[in-house]
Amino acid sequence: MTDVVVLVDIIIVLLVMLSASRSDIAKREVSDRHWQILAVFGPVLFFIYCVCSEGLRWEFAANLLGMLCAALCFTAGDARQDVVMGAVSIVMVAMVLVFGDGGSLSNAGVAAQVMVFAYFLLYMLGVLRGGADAKCLIALSVSLPIYYDVWNIPLVDSAGPASHIFVPSLSILLFGAMVAALWCVGWCLLRMDGKKRRGLSCVMDIGSAEKAFVWPLEDVKEGKKVRTGTCSDEDIPEVYARLRDHGEAEVEVSYMIPFIAPLTVATVFTLVVGNPLFLI
Repeated sequence: MTDVVVLVDIIIVLLVMLSASRSDIAKREVSDRHWQILAVFGPVLFFIYCVCSEGLRWEFAANLLGMLCAALCFTAGDARQDVVMGAVSIVMVAMVLVFGDGGSLSNAGVAAQVMVFAYFLLYMLGVLRGGADAKCLIALSVSLPIYYDVWNIPLVDSAGPASHIFVPSLSILLFGAMVAALWCVGWCLLRMDGKKRRGLSCVMDIGSAEKAFVWPLEDVKEGKKVRTGTCSDEDIPEVYARLRDHGEAEVEVSYMIPFIAPLTVATVFTLVVGNPLFLI
């Protein structure tokens, strides 16, 4: 029974991630519906998996409620409702930690909820730039709370205390960042010649940049062209207008990596291989 539950969970995760990747690559926009699907099905399937593995326990029910509230409070979009659901999740985490049995599955449910708040914090601090990227990792936290072991997959033994710290979603973030960096390097190598490459950025005609998925890294301030960090999407047209008015024909840009696609690749890698760091 557990194998069937795991298979259903993996199929849902992969289908949602593939759909989200397609949208992110094409439009750099992803509907919240993707993450809401994972936020609901993930905790429910994990609850069924826990019950099939160890029987019905109150800790599993508490984690189910907490995981649902934690994930949905950051994907629903209603501020007042978000506060209530976030508070419920915190209470469930406290209950399981203080009064729970301390089992591995109970701890995995707690870790999933902690990671939800961790990714939200990373988004608020600007470490995770895209809202869809943060919501994706939040949804993956509750839809893949453990390294599901089925049919000798993942290849790397992921059982043990380290798996409660380096949870699947964190592994996906790490490997996804690696794939994204390679993607960005490849884009720069294909788009521009060596004279116009600058690390992970490159120089483009302003007209071409306006039609591409890129962030300008230059602006005009006090009558001088200066190098800046990436600006908000809403400010991009104004930046290009100021550069044109200043007489500039080219601009240094950074590629808008469709991060959901690298996260999808990393999800497949984590499901099949696991985390190679566990071999150390």
